[in-house]
Amino acid sequence: MQNDELRRAQLALEESRDRYVDLFEFAPVGYLILSRIGVITQINLTGAALLGVERAGVIAQRFDAFVAGTDHDRWHRHLAHALHHTGRHECELVLLRADGRNFNGHLDCQLQEQDAAPVLRVALTDITVRKTAEAELADTREALLRANERLRASNRDLEQFAYVASHDLQEPLRMVVSYGQLLERKYHDRLDDDAHTFIDFMVEGGARMQAMVTDLLEFSRVDRMGGEREPFDSGKAVEEAKFSLSQAIAESGAEIGHAGLPEIVYDSHQFVRLMQNLIGNALKYHDPGRPPKVTVTARRDGHQWEFSVSDNGIGIDPAYFEQIFAVFRRLHTRDRYGGTGIGLAVCKKIVEHHGGRIWVESTPGAGSAFFFTAPDP
Repeated sequence: MQNDELRRAQLALEESRDRYVDLFEFAPVGYLILSRIGVITQINLTGAALLGVERAGVIAQRFDAFVAGTDHDRWHRHLAHALHHTGRHECELVLLRADGRNFNGHLDCQLQEQDAAPVLRVALTDITVRKTAEAELADTREALLRANERLRASNRDLEQFAYVASHDLQEPLRMVVSYGQLLERKYHDRLDDDAHTFIDFMVEGGARMQAMVTDLLEFSRVDRMGGEREPFDSGKAVEEAKFSLSQAIAESGAEIGHAGLPEIVYDSHQFVRLMQNLIGNALKYHDPGRPPKVTVTARRDGHQWEFSVSDNGIGIDPAYFEQIFAVFRRLHTRDRYGGTGIGLAVCKKIVEHHGGRIWVESTPGAGSAFFFTAPDP
């Protein structure tokens, strides 16, 4: 009975040893034991395969025979450090296989004692794929940085061009409108009906162009002319916007409501302009069959505030949700609704300048709700 138990114990021990040997030999990483001078005294099959050699041919060789010349000094400094300090010490080296091909290796080294002598246990991993991916990622990041810088430079040039062009157009347009009006007054009795019509068209076109240039000038100034961002009461900013729109509010009999609006960090002047544009749009595109009703609300959404300006106006077809934020994009003829079609583009630029986004939800005939986010640092 005792002999049977002994045989079973011996068999279990052999099976355990075989499992250990398999785990050691065929582990997904190479295992090496190095002497204090860097000589390979033990290596598993995976390690030998990584170095491209037969195991018998690598034992007693110095590990630096597999280290690329450019990394020799680095390896010897690492070896000296690891042999005099406990704990794990990691290092990345360019290693050479026996056939001359190189690969990127990661070494995880730990000081141990073997037969009363210090040795270095090393786990070796091939990280060539990772290093290649890192290099490609770095190249891509660098290319993106260069592309972004070119884009920023291009945007600065475009903004400067828009500013200069719109500013320089103001004076000749004023002259066209002024001299057209002067011509109408001075020669009123001597002109026939066609001439009066032509002058009216000229003055009206010039005035419309002046308005477009003025709005374009404002659009180009959003990024360049913004003031300091500071905490302020957004509810008071809405009141300021309402004051600027007081005549339109009185004429339309509009009801503008807001409550519980937060303190935010923003360029207050641009926030007032943003609210003025959104509320002004709600007044302009109101349903003729009912007085305008506009509600401004805000709710916290993580680390930002989400504002909404909702109305009971004519609404917007979902097909135009993206287009309405483009410069000079109009959905209606000028004889129905005035304006230059740049107001929402200015809103979008103000919101994005402050790190937020803007969008609209609407149902034709049932009103619209414009949403935008404002960071809450």
